[in-house]
Amino acid sequence: MPKAPMDEAKFFKKKEQIIDIAAEIIMEDGYQNLSMRKIGSKIGMTAANIYNYYSNKDELNIAIRARAGMILFDALENAYQKGGTISEKICFMIEAYALFGIVKANYYSILFDMQTPKFADYVGSPLERLALKEKESTEKSLALLQRCIRNLQEEGYCLPENTDPFLVMIWGQIHGLVSLYNNKLISEINSTPEQTLQEATGLIHEILFRFVKKFDH
Repeated sequence: MPKAPMDEAKFFKKKEQIIDIAAEIIMEDGYQNLSMRKIGSKIGMTAANIYNYYSNKDELNIAIRARAGMILFDALENAYQKGGTISEKICFMIEAYALFGIVKANYYSILFDMQTPKFADYVGSPLERLALKEKESTEKSLALLQRCIRNLQEEGYCLPENTDPFLVMIWGQIHGLVSLYNNKLISEINSTPEQTLQEATGLIHEILFRFVKKFDH
C-alpha cells in the first residue's frame, strides 16, 4: 500500500529541520563539506529522501540564508514596534540583533561571517530567482534601518549627509560584539559575558545618541 502523502505543515516542518541540521554541518565542517549524506545521517533519513525537499546544497544554502534573514527581520520589526520614541525603537533593535546573533549563532555566522555563496554568486544561474528571494529578506531589514534614519531626521536629530557609512559603522559595532561573544572571547576576559554584552549594547545606543544630537531650536 503506498505511503500517504505528508501534509503541508509537516512537509515545511521537515524542511526547516533539514536546514537546521545543514546549518550545523556548515558550522562544523564548512560549506564545501556539506552533503545530503551527512544531513541524512544526522536526521535519520536517506540522502535520496533529502532530495525530495532540496535539490542540491546550493538550494539548501539559499534556504538557510532566507530563513535567517526573515528571522532577523521579524525580530527587528517587533523591536521597532515595541518602542515608543525612535530612541527606544533603536535601543530595542540593537538588543534584538544581538540576541538573534547569539541564540541563532549558526544562522548568524552563515549570514554574516562565513564564506558561503551569496546572491551575486547565483546571478545568471538557474537559482538566480530563488536567490533573489533570499536577498529580498535582507533588504527588508535594510529598509527598516532606513526608516529609522528618516525617523531620526523627522525628530530633529543631526545626522551626516551620507548615512550609509553611518549605518555600516553602527552595524560593525554590534556585529563585533556578537562575534566576540560567540567566539567566547568575552568569556576569556570577563566572568559575566552575558551581562557584559548587555551593557556593551547599551553603550552603543548611548554613544549613538550622543553623536546624533538634536538640533537646538
